[in-house]
Amino acid sequence: MTSAAKDLIKRVGKLSPAQRANGQALHRPLLLLWSIGQAVHREPREQRWSQVCDVLKPLLTKYANAPGDARSAAYPFWALRKDGLWEVEGSEQLLLTSGGRRPTLTELHERNPLAGLPAEDYDLLSQDRAVAAWVAGTLLVKFFSPVPAQLLDDLGLAELLAGQADASLRPRVGERFTDRNAISAAHGGNNVQGITPLADGILTVYSDDKGPYADGRIPGTDWIAYTGDGLSGDQRLVQGNKSMAAYQRERRALRYWHKPYRGTWFFETWAVIVQCRRRWGVGEDGKQRREYVWVLAPVSSPMPETWPEDVRDALSEDNHQVHDDSRDIVPQAAPVENEVSNQERYKRLTAAAHRTAKGRASHSKAFQTERYLRSPAAREAVILRSEGRCENDTCLGHSSELTDAGAPILDVDHVNGLARTREDTPETMIALCPNCHALKTRGIKRKAMEKRLRSIARTRHKQFSDDSGT
Repeated sequence: MTSAAKDLIKRVGKLSPAQRANGQALHRPLLLLWSIGQAVHREPREQRWSQVCDVLKPLLTKYANAPGDARSAAYPFWALRKDGLWEVEGSEQLLLTSGGRRPTLTELHERNPLAGLPAEDYDLLSQDRAVAAWVAGTLLVKFFSPVPAQLLDDLGLAELLAGQADASLRPRVGERFTDRNAISAAHGGNNVQGITPLADGILTVYSDDKGPYADGRIPGTDWIAYTGDGLSGDQRLVQGNKSMAAYQRERRALRYWHKPYRGTWFFETWAVIVQCRRRWGVGEDGKQRREYVWVLAPVSSPMPETWPEDVRDALSEDNHQVHDDSRDIVPQAAPVENEVSNQERYKRLTAAAHRTAKGRASHSKAFQTERYLRSPAAREAVILRSEGRCENDTCLGHSSELTDAGAPILDVDHVNGLARTREDTPETMIALCPNCHALKTRGIKRKAMEKRLRSIARTRHKQFSDDSGT
């Protein structure tokens, strides 16, 4: 890629339309796409305001949800200059409105100035169709996805893109690089942050198997649990997490880069955010903290019309809200601002475990995700109920021994066996020291012990669930 192409895609990547009540103001991207079509067909680089206005007015109505009048056309005709992507002849001499934001319509009509792409950009786009397709495809993916019918024909881009706007984008899925510096050198973007756009402005996330975040595939699915931005302390919805929330809300595809253990970075897949959750995790400082988990569904293309049915279904079910598991699945070591009783915590954990167990028969990826991310609830409830001691009332071992970290040495056991009963709720589980766990699993009196432990688990569950309890 030439330096001129890199510079152009960088300027295009910085294009950020204003947010309005009815969505993004797509005036500037639309004018830029039309200009690319003009360059590809070797039309004159500069054209009069009257010509641009006449062409742009119906396009704005049809594709930008904007009024098809001269005032709407004047906005991108003038504003695209500030993005370094447009030039207006004699701009310094034009009479501006009282606010100084743009020329008056009377001034534009009377002077009828020439305007168009900068000469070096026009030459590049008219001579290098691959670069033209890349720039046009980037604009379509960012601002006009799914691509409206007739848009490419109306802009003169149908032949250039051949119905595959995404195929022109760079980098391509599968491309590999030795490190983040090499990615940045080739495609721009920050070489340190985990959630950041490349030069083209499309959001990119990075996952390193040796990194500090607990990212990974969700069992039973090809979906990815991607930990949010922020190494220590509670994560907040700022910076990278704020960008992720915007992509979730707008249902836009992002790039997912992965570095396997002892491997190299590679662009593994496009992905869309189908869910956001909040859970407890351990920060780089070793302390418990609340963190975001962005659930990514891999897709073959950033174009929504290509996404599989299960992804479209998940997106339609997503309400763009954060599913906060940190309120009822709270590790004992976690700091809790509004202290609640152990009994109340137990009730919340039990409720979370039951919600997960209720849908166990479902095989949908959305449920498998919920089950995976909420699976600690039942175990946390049993550990809390045990008060740090083996729940076997005849335990003769070190029932209250602790690890170096101060945690009880306890195993959480499914009294009847999870594989046999499929019951993963606190009333069917019990906390046992390693010795009692071995007796229950391999001892010659294990059948009788299982029956007694089943009764203990039910009794202790009732004690902690009873509103009159302590």
